[in-house]
Amino acid sequence: MKAIEPLQSLLDSRDERANLRKKIALTGIPSVSLSLNVPGFPKSNTITQKFFYICLEDLNYFLKANRISVNHEGAIYQTDMAGDFFIAPFSATQITTIEIKQLCEQFEERHPLGRFLDVDLTDGTGDPVSSGKAKLCFFCRQKPADICRHEEAHDLNELRKFMFSKMEMFCTHHREAELSREISSLALKAILYEISLTPKPGLVDKLSNGSHTDMSFRTFIDSSAAISAYFADLVQAGFAFHANDLVKALPIVRNIGLRMETAMFSSTQNVNTQKGLIFLMGISLFALGYLFAGQEKFETEKFREIIKQICKDLIHKELEYPDPREKTHGEDIYCRYSVSGARGEAESGFPMVFEFGLPELLKYRELNEEALQKAFLSIAAHNNDTNIIYRSNLDVLKNFKILSGNALTHFNPESYRQLMDYCAKENISPGGSADLLALTIFVYSLITSGDTDKFTWWIKHDP
Repeated sequence: MKAIEPLQSLLDSRDERANLRKKIALTGIPSVSLSLNVPGFPKSNTITQKFFYICLEDLNYFLKANRISVNHEGAIYQTDMAGDFFIAPFSATQITTIEIKQLCEQFEERHPLGRFLDVDLTDGTGDPVSSGKAKLCFFCRQKPADICRHEEAHDLNELRKFMFSKMEMFCTHHREAELSREISSLALKAILYEISLTPKPGLVDKLSNGSHTDMSFRTFIDSSAAISAYFADLVQAGFAFHANDLVKALPIVRNIGLRMETAMFSSTQNVNTQKGLIFLMGISLFALGYLFAGQEKFETEKFREIIKQICKDLIHKELEYPDPREKTHGEDIYCRYSVSGARGEAESGFPMVFEFGLPELLKYRELNEEALQKAFLSIAAHNNDTNIIYRSNLDVLKNFKILSGNALTHFNPESYRQLMDYCAKENISPGGSADLLALTIFVYSLITSGDTDKFTWWIKHDP
C-alpha cells in the first residue's frame, strides 16, 4: 500500500492540473504552465523551489520580451505530489499558440538547465499544444527521455543526485550574480550621492569646482562611470575567494583596482579624481562578496573584521618601508607626519565610517542634504585628511577639523560658510573625508535596504 499511495497521489495531482487547464479553457483563453521533470519522490524540496522561482521569473521576462502577456491575476502556483507547478491564462496576444509554443521551446533550449523544465501550452479549447519533438534524457543526452524512463536506464538515486546538484549550483550562481548587481548599484549610488552633495567645502560639487582647477562635476561623473564597470568583478572575486588567510586577497583587489585606475585616468585625461576611493570601495566590495558567500545577511561587525583581516599590517608593510623610487602622496605624508590615511582607515576597519559618519546618517530616514552634510562634517571633524596635509600642513588640518566640528555643532549657514571660506582661503580640499562619506552612504544603504531582503530575493517568494 505504501508504494501505491505516492503513485495514486501523483495521478491525482496530474488530474487536478488537467482540470485547471480545462477550467481556463472554458473561457476560450489559452494557458501556459511551468513544471519540473523531477524523477522519484519527493518531487519538491528547498532546492527545487528556489530553482523553480528563478526559472519562473526568467520565463516571465522571456514572454514579455516577446510581447506575450500573462494574466497574473488568474495565475495559480501550487506544490503537490507532482512537484512545483505554475499555470496562468494568457492575456490578449497577436500570435498563435503554435508560435508561442515554438518560443517556449526556444526558452527551454537556451536555458542552461532547460531539460529540467516543462513549459506546456493549452489552447483555447483545452487541448495541449505540442510540436511533436522528443526530448533527450537530461542525464545521458543520447536517448529520448521517454525511452530511458521506460527502460529504467539510469539509477534513480543517481538521477536525483545529478539533478539537485545542478539545480543547487545554478541557484548559487544566480544568487551571486543578483547580489553583485545589487551591491554594485548601491556602490555607484553612494558615489553619485557624495558627488552631488552641494555645497561642499573645498570639494567639487554641482555648482563649484572647489579648490580644484583640473576637475569638475562632469569629470567625477565620467570617472564614476568608468570605475563602476569593475564593481561586480570585485564582488565576484570575493565570492570566489576560499583561502583562509585574507591577506592573500589584497593582491586580487589591487589587480582589479589598478585596472579601475587605468579606466579612471583614461576618462579624465589623467586627472586623479578617485584613486583613494578606488582603494576603499574596492576592498569593501570584495569583502561583501566574501561575507555573502558564507551567510545571507549583512553584518557590520563581520564586514569590519573581514576588512581588517584583508589589510592586516598594511601600515607596517607599505608605509613604514615605502619604495623611495615610487613614493606615493600617502607614503610621503606618513614619512613626514605619521598619518596613515586610507591604509590606516582600512586596517582599523573604517572607524571614521562606523563611529562618526554612520551614526549621523542613521538619525534620518532618508539620505537628504541635511543628513549627508552632517555625516560629512562629523567625518571631517575627526579625520586626519591626507589630502589637506598634502596641500598645506598639520596646523591647517587642525583648524579645518575645528571649523568642521563647529559647523556640525551649530549647523547653520554662518558656521558652514566659515568652513567654506577657510577651504577657499587655504586652497585645501578634504578629498579623503569625501571618500569616507561615499563609503558611509554605501554602508548605510546596505543596512537599510529592506533588511537585506534584496540579497535573498527568493525568501520573499517562499511558498
